[in-house]
Amino acid sequence: MLEMARPLLINIAMLFSVLFIWNMVMPFRRSNIMNLKRKLIYGLISSIMALLCMLFPLEKFGDTVFDLRVVPLILVTLYGGGFAGLICMLTISSVRLGMGGEYAWVGVLIAVVGYIIALGLNGYFKRSIRKWKVILLTGGVFMLSYIAIVWMFIDPLKSYFYPIYFTSFAIAYFFIFYLTERLVLINIQLEETVYLEKLSVAGKMAAAIAHEIRNPLTTVRGLLQFISNDTQDEKIRSYAPLMIEEIDRTNKIITDYLMLIKPSKIEYEVVKLNQVVKDTTNLTEVLASYHAVELQYEEKGEFTIHGNSQELKQCLINLIKNAIESIEEEGFILITLQDGTKKGTVDIVIQDNGVGMSEEQLEKIGLPFYTTKSKGTGLGTMITIRLIRNMGGKVQFQSNVEEGTTVTITLPTIKGEYDGI
Repeated sequence: MLEMARPLLINIAMLFSVLFIWNMVMPFRRSNIMNLKRKLIYGLISSIMALLCMLFPLEKFGDTVFDLRVVPLILVTLYGGGFAGLICMLTISSVRLGMGGEYAWVGVLIAVVGYIIALGLNGYFKRSIRKWKVILLTGGVFMLSYIAIVWMFIDPLKSYFYPIYFTSFAIAYFFIFYLTERLVLINIQLEETVYLEKLSVAGKMAAAIAHEIRNPLTTVRGLLQFISNDTQDEKIRSYAPLMIEEIDRTNKIITDYLMLIKPSKIEYEVVKLNQVVKDTTNLTEVLASYHAVELQYEEKGEFTIHGNSQELKQCLINLIKNAIESIEEEGFILITLQDGTKKGTVDIVIQDNGVGMSEEQLEKIGLPFYTTKSKGTGLGTMITIRLIRNMGGKVQFQSNVEEGTTVTITLPTIKGEYDGI
């Protein structure tokens, strides 16, 4: 019995160590869209985890080899998708066949079964509100399959082996996924902290310059209007409207900045979210039609929240307008109102087939004065994020170049006495 303890502990220690290194190289996030580079890295690191486990197997029982190699295989297939999992599965299978032995094919079969089970539940995992239900379901189905394969195809081993090995496997599986979920939450909190710090800097800048600049701007604008009305100079008449337009745009930037730091009383009311989203969709249909964009709206349930309907409309109009302007020719925008990925939340999903954004551009979304539009300021998105945060929600962006963008607004819902109002 004691000879099993050392390799099992080594396997578990290596899995934990590589998991933390993995998170440092490429932090875990909740994302349904992964580019090829991320998938390759996920597949490579999970393969390294599996190979390290295979380097320190339990003592061989004849030609049979046991270790924890399938744990990173299931992990990467659920979080990284089928392609990343396939890389890990092929690596495990190739190395196990290279090791040889009468039961090499059984080792390959176990890896293939683990991959198929995780791949089959991958979509459910991504859509699930409670991730742990899928994690435990995947682990349970695999454990039963694993025990069945060992029982059917491998000669009986020492009686103490089975409870020790499979209990250790279950413990390692549980804690690996527990740590991964904790790392996901920590990464989200870090991103929010960094964003709030940037928002604070923007607010301080606004407070410092707004009042000093607005007064002279107002004076210059008034003088330009006065001169352009009374002059006979054609050049002044021609250029004055453009100059006034630019002054107004500058004034709007300052106003938007002040909105970021303007203290506001958080006095929200009960809002019928379905009606707000439907009204906003109707308002933006004309703009969408003008740009040859088809606007579709789907709702999957009735939802109520604590919030401000006007502020929420402003946020939705900003995001839908951005989606329309990202489509260069004919296109579509799908707006979906549905249950959130977490219990007690609702998601407003705005999906377009526009030009999309690169990973570098996504990282800058919400920063002051960062925009992908030629005449934008980037403050509209920043204000949208702030207003949604004030309502207890969050905004997430997912995008790939030439594949469009998906924006998800997540808000807490009201339960109980407010349902159905």
